[in-house]
Amino acid sequence: FERAFSSKDHFILGKGSNIVFSDRGYKGNIISPNFSETTYNENFSEVKVGASVFLPDLSRFYKTNDLIDAEFLIGIPGSVGGAVKMNAGSYGWEFSDLLKNIEVYNLETKQFETLNRDDLNFGYRTSSNLANKVILEATLLATKGDPKIIRNKLKDNIKYRKKTHPPAIYNAGSVFKNTEHYSAGELIDRAGLKGYSIDGVKVSTKHANFFIAS
Repeated sequence: FERAFSSKDHFILGKGSNIVFSDRGYKGNIISPNFSETTYNENFSEVKVGASVFLPDLSRFYKTNDLIDAEFLIGIPGSVGGAVKMNAGSYGWEFSDLLKNIEVYNLETKQFETLNRDDLNFGYRTSSNLANKVILEATLLATKGDPKIIRNKLKDNIKYRKKTHPPAIYNAGSVFKNTEHYSAGELIDRAGLKGYSIDGVKVSTKHANFFIAS
């Protein structure tokens, strides 16, 4: 870690699902960690998951182990680290609802640290206290449930996603936050920007708050 982050110009890249890079490139270090281990400890009712794990894969891991409350992750095109940073969510759930704590590497102190859920001050698609820290691993709540109910929730979520969201092509998921009175997709649609494209990025014609590769 100390050698990898010797430069001041470094960019930590997770799954990259909401990143569009300029064709001019990036002058600095792009670090894409590979923390991909996932384990379930039934005695402690918790799942430890690497920051690089793809959220739909985590949702399926919960299903395989008959664990509830991760069904909302099935269609979010990001990784665990990104989900912590932005408090990713859908269907009324947020990642912070599952989170117990995270392990990070502090780039300033060159130390490993454990941050509890309350240390991160989660809000709607926000967190704090993560500046100059690399998320390594998250510890999540793991509650046993009825396999049939879990399967049905996953089927319903997948069905809804297919009906209302762009298909499984390169897309950045929901780009803008919703307000108390309006959804971002509704405002973009009203502005007549569905299908608008610039430099290889296009506003989805199916859901205006989704940007896709054109």
